[in-house]
Amino acid sequence: MRKLKNILLLAGGDSTRFWPLENKIFFSFLGKPLIMHQIQELLKYGELVTVVANKSNATTIKRLVDNSDIKSVQIIIQKEDYSGMAGAVFSTKNHIKGEVLIVNGSDLIDYSITSKLLLLIDEENKLIMLGKKFNEYFPGGYFKFDDSKKIIEIVEKPDKDKRPSSIVKLVFDYFADINDLLKYFSQVKTENDDLYELVINKLFSSDIKRAYLVYDSYWYGLKYPWQILAMMQNYLKSIKERKISSSAEISERALIVGPVVIGDNVRIGDFSKVVGPTFIGDNTIVGDYSMIRESQIGEDSLVGSFSEVVRSYIGNNVYLHRNYIGDSVLDNDVMVGAQTVTGNLKFDGEKVLSTVGDKRLDSNMNKLGAIIGHLSKIGVNTTILPGVKIGKKTWVGPGEKVKYDVEDKTYLADGEEKDNIKV
Repeated sequence: MRKLKNILLLAGGDSTRFWPLENKIFFSFLGKPLIMHQIQELLKYGELVTVVANKSNATTIKRLVDNSDIKSVQIIIQKEDYSGMAGAVFSTKNHIKGEVLIVNGSDLIDYSITSKLLLLIDEENKLIMLGKKFNEYFPGGYFKFDDSKKIIEIVEKPDKDKRPSSIVKLVFDYFADINDLLKYFSQVKTENDDLYELVINKLFSSDIKRAYLVYDSYWYGLKYPWQILAMMQNYLKSIKERKISSSAEISERALIVGPVVIGDNVRIGDFSKVVGPTFIGDNTIVGDYSMIRESQIGEDSLVGSFSEVVRSYIGNNVYLHRNYIGDSVLDNDVMVGAQTVTGNLKFDGEKVLSTVGDKRLDSNMNKLGAIIGHLSKIGVNTTILPGVKIGKKTWVGPGEKVKYDVEDKTYLADGEEKDNIKV
């Protein structure tokens, strides 16, 4: 199978809707940042991967690449000619030529679909896009077809009853010549963040030969913080066997069930149980009588005795003490006091809602616990209700019942929020 000449990986977007988490492309799965998973997988199908970064993450991406054995990667910083995805794509002008496949750095799909893409390229199609069928409404861009089933337009976020088709466009766009796309940028004007889609529609109005693929495998994106959990589960499913470091110390009275990865110098105490698929990073300690199930635990963390962690993402340097952590995301450097629990199921069994900006959004999850930003501390005997988000560098005093989101750098005590002057 031949390789594509260029693959463009868009990694310059902001993470405003990802609060209280940040830098989504650097979130680690199975011990490796998402951006590195993406680059390594894409190099199976492309001769050169070009990463479009922003000013705040370009240095970190370059450092990650330089410290690996990965070759054939170039990193460019997004220019300010245009905003959003359009700006990222336009920034490649003078950096890449010829054919290109454009993908999103925070979307995860099965890139083996590229082999089917190559078959369509052999038929001399100049523009190929990927779509996924949704029976229920999805807030994205939909393919609009003419009578011959040729794509004639991308309709962005139509009303539920005005969808032009059931096929939602994914960011997986092939151009035989990137100049076919770039030449239209100066011909389109918009006040909204939809320039890229409008340029595509302008291109559709030409006689360019086009095709599309319907994709029926997994698709995970990191737009909202709770989506970390679905992506984590996808990576955990790739663990097919038991892999335990020879330097790990596991009590003879502990129970390991199913496929797991247990890193260097991990210690697991008496009468603890680890149920796979689960990943436990280097130097982490699991205390006596603890349970970890279908979760990822980072490096240098402590799951203290009598704790239970279920279907949760636990970052590096996190400290738990006799807690129940269910369907939750705890970023790096979080400390949770003894007997604190995360509620993850509503009494009515309905899907959990979460506030993003000024809107209440459906997480599409029946079970969703807490999402806690880095460097935050939660006091003892605290209860956190389903779907609540706690900001970065925030402290929650002992015995609190946290019903609503708590902003960054806040000190919540006795039901009152103050600025956290301690950080």
